[in-house]
Amino acid sequence: MNRERKPITPDRVLGDEWLDWKGSNAPSQITEGKRTFLILSFAVLAGFVLLGILFWYLALPRFEQYGRFYAALLTAVIAGGALFFLVWYAILIGAVISQRIYLAICLRRGSNLFVMLFPVVARLARSFGISRDRLGHSFIEVSNRLVAPRRTDGSILALVPRCLSRELKKEVQSICAEFPGVILHTAPGGTQARSIIREIRPRAIVAVACERDLVSGIHDVAPRIPIIGIPNTRPHGPCKDTVIDVGKFRSAILFFRKE
Repeated sequence: MNRERKPITPDRVLGDEWLDWKGSNAPSQITEGKRTFLILSFAVLAGFVLLGILFWYLALPRFEQYGRFYAALLTAVIAGGALFFLVWYAILIGAVISQRIYLAICLRRGSNLFVMLFPVVARLARSFGISRDRLGHSFIEVSNRLVAPRRTDGSILALVPRCLSRELKKEVQSICAEFPGVILHTAPGGTQARSIIREIRPRAIVAVACERDLVSGIHDVAPRIPIIGIPNTRPHGPCKDTVIDVGKFRSAILFFRKE
């Protein structure tokens, strides 16, 4: 009598905690540009403005019942809010494109707009088949362009993941040793990274991680602490012998030392 053979369950692969990771089919390096996040975030912001206009259209007759003053007040609030966010967004785009430091300094908290929009933008991106990692990479590119060095006392914290390859860890250590005031830490995860930041209280952060951890980290500390994110490359899948461009790492350290 033939017995039904049970399917063989493959061994758990390091990185399986990424529920949508496709194994070896996933790209080891993501090169998504700033345009992806900027276009999608503008579409989301325009959608919110349209919803505001729809609310005004539906609510205006009821406000007119109480008098012209209240109708005019509603119109002013809706129009002013829409204009404020559109102008704010336009200036942020100008700062991203032109890399004018003074724009980034004047709008130091302007990156909050992108952080607030990210969850909604991620849903829109998913509908177009854009993965969370591609969108995250684009978001990090935008966020890095809005970072400006601050003339304050304190150290520069360099955070690297535990999964970074051994050879690159040595290179990163040697780079950090060249610059006084640069503190290097290995952070196994987001919780440990936040604990290190609270303990050291750095004036700036250079963080190396996957796109998902970097987006979470930027959400936690920016713009309170300037942070430059450097996404890693994953030739062996997530969380195993990841690599980075050490030239970008050195440039990020030098950026915060332009004082």
